[in-house]
Amino acid sequence: MTLPEATYQLDDAVWSRVLTQEMASQLQGQSLVFLAGDMAGHTHQIPLLVTAFETQGRTAPGMAAFRLNFQGPAAPVLPSQTYRARHADWGDFAIMVSATGADAQGVYYEAHFSHAL
Repeated sequence: MTLPEATYQLDDAVWSRVLTQEMASQLQGQSLVFLAGDMAGHTHQIPLLVTAFETQGRTAPGMAAFRLNFQGPAAPVLPSQTYRARHADWGDFAIMVSATGADAQGVYYEAHFSHAL
């Protein structure tokens, strides 16, 4: 897959892509690069390591729900929002992450997913 130039901008192509539960279940131990913009409009690439995949308990019929946990560098801390996240083989996805804590190893994040099957 040829990836487009790295930009933090979210577009229709990224919004329409679905990170499926099957795909997410294969991500533990891999990094996704989250693309963030600064005040000057520059794109910064922040790698987040997927540390856990967890399916969510009960869901409505025909729905999938799961969570990914990430570990990132101590700085910069990503504010809770939706980012363009890039997988080296699968391309770009829109993923909303929220910081859940930090320690000497870095900052921890989680992302919750729910979509129709």
